[in-house]
Amino acid sequence: MTKILLVTVGGSFQPIVTSIRSLQPHRVVFIASDGDKGSKSQVIGEGTPCEIRRSVEVVERLPNIPTQVGLGENFQRDRDLILIQNPDDLSECYCKIKACIDTLQRDGNHEIMADYTGGTKTLSASMVLAAVDCLIPLYITIAARDNLIKVEKGELTQLVDTSFRSGK
Repeated sequence: MTKILLVTVGGSFQPIVTSIRSLQPHRVVFIASDGDKGSKSQVIGEGTPCEIRRSVEVVERLPNIPTQVGLGENFQRDRDLILIQNPDDLSECYCKIKACIDTLQRDGNHEIMADYTGGTKTLSASMVLAAVDCLIPLYITIAARDNLIKVEKGELTQLVDTSFRSGK
């Protein structure tokens, strides 16, 4: 059975890398914002698009996420990247994520998981809604926050309790 992880991508790549390394999927589907300043650069950007920052200073630049986690040929851009035009549009985000999950579930030979750590609040909320609606396991990558901006290090990926959902 193929293990597939869906992840929402936002401004910080580190929690996504942690999630992929922790859950060890065979395939990752990235849901990222499109456009010049979109988070898609962390997935398909050439060179070293992922930045580690200390305040406004870039202290290190790393390759895109699929390269960092060694996805190699298991990552296929046309299949494994869902681009969102407006990451603050609940309808667009939810419909694209739900359609992806529906397609994967129709095959029936996949263990599907979702991590909603990255992305806008709307994109993350859409991932939660779609995962709960489709009855797939939901994860979040967390750490102690020293600031209110982002998780910086020491991340841990954990299963989210969704026992409240109907049908379970």
